Amino acid sequence: MPSYLHPGVYMEEIPSGAKPIEGVSTSIAALIGGTTEGPIGEPVLVHSWDDYKARFGGIHSETDALAIAAFNFFLNGGRDAYIARLADNAHTAALPAGTLPGRSGGTATATNVLSLSATSAGVWGNALRVHVVPAASGVRFKLDVLLHDSASNTDSLLESFGTLSMDSSDPAYAPVVINGGSRYLRAELATDLQNNPATYYLAGESVSDDLSGFDWTTVLPTMSLTLNIDNLGPQTITLGAAADGAYSSASDVTQAITTKVLALGSAYTGFACTFGGDNKLHLASGSKTAFSAVVVRPGPLATLLKLGTGNGGTELHGARDVVPRDNGLQALTLGSDGDAPTADTYASFFTRLAKVRDVNIVLLPGQTLDPSGAANPVIDQAITHCENTANRMLLVDPPAGTELDTAGKVQALSPPTSTYTALYYPWVRIANPFYNRDTHPTAPTTLLAAPSAFAAGIWARTDGTRGVWKAPAGVEATVRGMAGLEFQVEDGEQDQLNPEGVNCLRKLPSYGAVLWGTRTLSTKANPEWRYVPVRRTALYIESSIYNGIQWAVFEPNDHRLWSSLRANVGAFMDGLFRAGAFQGQKASDAYFVRCGLGDTMTQDDIDRGMVIAIVGFAPLKPAEFVIVRIQQKVGQS
Repeated sequence: MPSYLHPGVYMEEIPSGAKPIEGVSTSIAALIGGTTEGPIGEPVLVHSWDDYKARFGGIHSETDALAIAAFNFFLNGGRDAYIARLADNAHTAALPAGTLPGRSGGTATATNVLSLSATSAGVWGNALRVHVVPAASGVRFKLDVLLHDSASNTDSLLESFGTLSMDSSDPAYAPVVINGGSRYLRAELATDLQNNPATYYLAGESVSDDLSGFDWTTVLPTMSLTLNIDNLGPQTITLGAAADGAYSSASDVTQAITTKVLALGSAYTGFACTFGGDNKLHLASGSKTAFSAVVVRPGPLATLLKLGTGNGGTELHGARDVVPRDNGLQALTLGSDGDAPTADTYASFFTRLAKVRDVNIVLLPGQTLDPSGAANPVIDQAITHCENTANRMLLVDPPAGTELDTAGKVQALSPPTSTYTALYYPWVRIANPFYNRDTHPTAPTTLLAAPSAFAAGIWARTDGTRGVWKAPAGVEATVRGMAGLEFQVEDGEQDQLNPEGVNCLRKLPSYGAVLWGTRTLSTKANPEWRYVPVRRTALYIESSIYNGIQWAVFEPNDHRLWSSLRANVGAFMDGLFRAGAFQGQKASDAYFVRCGLGDTMTQDDIDRGMVIAIVGFAPLKPAEFVIVRIQQKVGQS
C-alpha cells in the first residue's frame, strides 16, 4: 500500500481485471519426411513455397514426396508450415580435407586456412564448386560459388563474395560474411587456425622498393615519416641527429626509425625497421594478430626511401598469409543422402515436435496406410503424438494404386479410429515439373500426389476466410493444381465411403475439383467428434484458453479469481458466438462458463490447490445432407 503523508490529492491506477484471451493459430502445418536437401532433424518454419525452395531446394525428383506435399499445401492456401527433413547416416559435402590452402610468405608456412562445407547433408552438395581469386593487394580475396552440371560438364555461377578478409576485426571477415549470406556454403577457420591462430599470422610489415646503390647521406635529420601501425592511428616521427653525427648507412637510418617509433609508447613494443638482404627496407609492427599492419603515409622521406610511392608504400597486413590462394576450381565431395528415416527416427522427432506448441496439422509425406491392412508404426506414433499434445490433427493418406469403392476395402486397410485423424481419397494427378518435351521427352506428363497436402492447404484457406468452425469442404473448397484423379468417385462410391469417414476429392459439373467430405476417422467409434470442424473448433478453444489463462496460476484461489476466470473466458466465448462459431440464437443457448465453489469444485479441491472451470459450447454441425422434399399442391375447389 502507498504511504499518505501529506494532505493532498493522490492519483492511483488500479487493474481492471480484464485479461483478454487471444485465439491461437489454427492452420500451421508440420510436414515430416525425407528429402535430399535442407537441415536434418529440426523443424524449420517457412511461410511460402519460395521460402521452402530457399531452405530445402525445391522439388528434387519425381519421388520427392516432402517437396511435392509442401508445393501443393502452399498452392491450395497454406501459409505457414514447419518442414522437417528426416534421414539417417547422411553426410555433408565438403572440400577434400575440408579446407582451402593459404598463401605462403614471410615466416609462416602455407597451410589450410578456411574450411568450407555445404549448408546441409546430401548428394546435392557434391555438385558445388568454389574458386578463390585473391585481390591485387594480397589482403583480400573473392570467393565464387558455382554449380556443376554433369550432363553438360559445365559450371554456372550461383554466388559471388568479393573483398573478403581473413581479419576477424574486419566487417568483411570471410566466415561471418559467408555464413550470413550464402545459400549454399558454411565456412569456418581450419582446424590449425582454430587451435593456434597466432602461429599463422605474420607481423604487419611495409616493404620498400629495391634500394641497392642508395645514397644514405641524402637522408637528413629534419625529415619526418608518418606511420599508422596496427591501426593505432597516424603518428609522425622526425629522425633527428644521427648517432655518429650524420646518416651514412642503412643501419643508421633503420636504428633512428626504430628508436623514434619505440619512444611513442608501450603499444609499439616489438616494432622494428630493418634492411634486408633483398636490399629493401622492412617496417614490421612486431605483433602477430590478424589486424597487424604497417601503413606508410606519403611524404618526402617515404618517397626518398621508396616507401611513399602510390598511396604510401606497400601496405601489408598480418592476415595476408592466411588469405586463401587461387587453387583453381575445387569441388565439394562425399555428400550423402543417408538412409531413409526409420520408425525410431520419427519417434525421436515427435518428442521434439511436441515442444512446438503452435502446430495444428500434421502431414507425413511418403507414409501411407498399408494396402494389406498391417500397422504403419510411423502413423501410429503420429496419432499418439497428436493425442498427447491435444492441439493438432493428423491427415492420413491411403496407399496409391488401391481403389476404395466399397466399405469393405476401406475396412481392409484397418484405418485408425482416432478423433485426431482424417483420411482423404483418392490420390491426385498433377503436372510433372520434370517433364520437358525437348530435354526429358520420356518423362511422364503427370505425377500422383498424396491428397493430404491438398486438404491441409484447403483447411488453412477456409480458416482464413470463414473460420475454423466452417467445414473445409463444399463448392468453395476447390482443389488447385489438380490435373486429374487416380480414381473417379461418383455418388455410389461415396455412399460407401462417407460412413467410413473417408473424405473424397471429386469433380463436380459446373464446380470442378472440390473436397466433398468433412469427417474424422472416429465416425463410428466416437460420433461426438464425427466432423472435422467440430474437432478442430474444440482444439482451437482448448488451446486458446490454455494459453490465455496462464496468469491464473499461483493467484489466490478465491471468489475474485473465479469471477475473473468466468469474465475473461466468457468474453472469449462470446466473441466466438458473435462470429458465428456456435449454434443458438442466444448466447445462453450457444455456450456457458462455470467456475465456483459448490458448482465446479469442492473445498477439498481448493485445499489441493485446484481451481476448476467448465466451459461448454454448442458446435456448428455441417449441413452434410441437404434434403428438399417436394410435393404437388392439390388444387382447392
